[in-house]
Amino acid sequence: MRRIMLWFGMFFTACPLLWGQGVDPATIPAQKLSTLPTVDGVVSAAEWAEAFAITTFYNPVRGGRADLPTRAYLGYTDDSIYVAFVCEDSEPALIQAQQTRRGSNLETDDRVVFAVDPQARGQNPYQFIVNPRGAQRLVVPEGVPENVRWQGDWDAAARLTETGWSAEMRIPFRILRVGTGQNQLGVAFARFIPRRVESYIFPNTGAYFSLRLQTLWQGIEIPRPAASMVVLPYLLSETATNTSGSRGGIDVKWSWAQGQTALLTFNPDFSAIAADVASVDFSYTERALNENRPFFVEGNGFFPWRRMFYSVRVPQLNAGAKAFGRFGAVEYGVLAGEYERRDRKAQFAVGRTRYRFNPQSYLGLIFTENTLPVSERIVGFEGAIGQLTSGGEWQLHATHARLSAAQGGSYTVLYLYRSAPPGQLGFNMDYTDISPGYAPTLAFVPERGWRGFEAELNYNDQPAGTALLRWSAELEYETRRRYSGGLLNERMSIGGEVLFRNQMQLGAQMNLLERPPYNDRTLAFTAGWNTRDAYRNGAASYQFGDQNGGRSVYWSLEQRLEPLPRFRIGFRKEQLRITYADRPRDTADQTILTLNYEIDPERMVGLRWVSNRFEFGGRVRASDNLYLTYLQRLRSGQELYLLWGAPNANQTQNRLAVKLVSPVEW
Repeated sequence: MRRIMLWFGMFFTACPLLWGQGVDPATIPAQKLSTLPTVDGVVSAAEWAEAFAITTFYNPVRGGRADLPTRAYLGYTDDSIYVAFVCEDSEPALIQAQQTRRGSNLETDDRVVFAVDPQARGQNPYQFIVNPRGAQRLVVPEGVPENVRWQGDWDAAARLTETGWSAEMRIPFRILRVGTGQNQLGVAFARFIPRRVESYIFPNTGAYFSLRLQTLWQGIEIPRPAASMVVLPYLLSETATNTSGSRGGIDVKWSWAQGQTALLTFNPDFSAIAADVASVDFSYTERALNENRPFFVEGNGFFPWRRMFYSVRVPQLNAGAKAFGRFGAVEYGVLAGEYERRDRKAQFAVGRTRYRFNPQSYLGLIFTENTLPVSERIVGFEGAIGQLTSGGEWQLHATHARLSAAQGGSYTVLYLYRSAPPGQLGFNMDYTDISPGYAPTLAFVPERGWRGFEAELNYNDQPAGTALLRWSAELEYETRRRYSGGLLNERMSIGGEVLFRNQMQLGAQMNLLERPPYNDRTLAFTAGWNTRDAYRNGAASYQFGDQNGGRSVYWSLEQRLEPLPRFRIGFRKEQLRITYADRPRDTADQTILTLNYEIDPERMVGLRWVSNRFEFGGRVRASDNLYLTYLQRLRSGQELYLLWGAPNANQTQNRLAVKLVSPVEW
């Protein structure tokens, strides 16, 4: 590791020379507005006359100017940024705009994005997204809960026209984590047309599209950041079989100068949050699940990844605190809390700090500490060198961590990747070493005591003038060997996927896996239809072959429907069967049914039923869980939940809960 650290140190001296984004234009001037545009979706030349006009957007895949004329306007006042888009379309009847609810996933809709990096360092930006019906979505770097007051409110409106559509936005500076004394921001603009699988962008980034490739918006008189606080108390009253009661909790968020953020939580309610439902397809190890609990979601990019801290392992917090942010080139995150595990209280702490030389290069330190079942601590370092340009991006990353506990161990990974534009080859390669004693309680390490290498080649293209919109292919190889000697596994897979203009998507993958004493050989096929329709799309998969010493068949079917306006149905069914010659067959069967009715963009009712049946080694386990929900999420930030049942229970619970969240903001 000394050689690695020395090599990294020498390379970091050259890092400032590596960062050349190569966007055109590199800068644009700031223009202050004396007359405020009306945010109603109607973009008139007179009200935007003082703004900076962007009259040319670019197509990174095809090269040159965008096929569909697109314009944007940018200006600011003492307290807000104003943005407008005019999107012409030669086929206005085909403009896709299904979503109406704030915070919806807009991936299948036509949409525009204003991206802004408050640090002006080419980092992941805030994304302010609007579709042709005025539905808004805010993507905050490193994550944030959905409550409007917690995220920060902003205004947007859009209009469909005879020649396309238009949109306007007003974004208060206070939403952004802007440092004191700044006079520039990194900005980018994008328009997405899903039916054509096209993105139009400004500035011109060449063949590689990334919202981290930004032009510098210079000369802004940014107001001095003011400290702000949001208090989010909740009250939960519930009645269940033989029990009833009430409880409350509170979340506090404080933001201050230089874009720093701190959070406190006391007795957070995790019971009303539905966790991910794991698929039943076969795996030799536990599969990681996504975290969706608000306290852990916010700022999660500032904290160690799951081989050092896997927050899903924390079942229920009594109290917690976290802080994160950036001071120039230094970024940090610290998190501490108390939780209960098997009727015992435990404390944990997590921290990470980085000094970033450029968007892809940094040095950093990591630590975690946990008191159950025994006192344990992880201390590690990380470093990366890389480059982000108009021709793509690459990075070489290294992490080394040591666990101090009753049985110590270490974790080391070297990772190299290149992300390439369409028509060029990309790749990922990593070397991992996890010693036998590296078994942190609050980390995701399903297997240890091995060293291994993994590599992937990937390629995608978007041919012009054919029935294909996009196609991709990838080849993966992995080999891992045990510390004690012998092979843990060796795997190779090859696959590809094609997307057609008629919204059909087809894919195939072959997997070869040697995992003594088994030699797995499987072939999988996938199909998707109505892929650009958020409420009527579907997908199916079928996989068969030799697996785990038997003959395996896995299939899944998923379909979404909207039989009536605003009434949506989601159905997913999957089944796995492995038939053995010398022992009982293993089976796993899962059905998920979801119903939602959107009363209006701020209110909806829902139902979810999850049914499982597992039979492994002759033992049968079955479960059914049904729960009903009502959600009211107002623009004021006030939220009301009515919940019958328990989202994460194994069996249906006769439980009625009413939860009220009412934010207070200073």
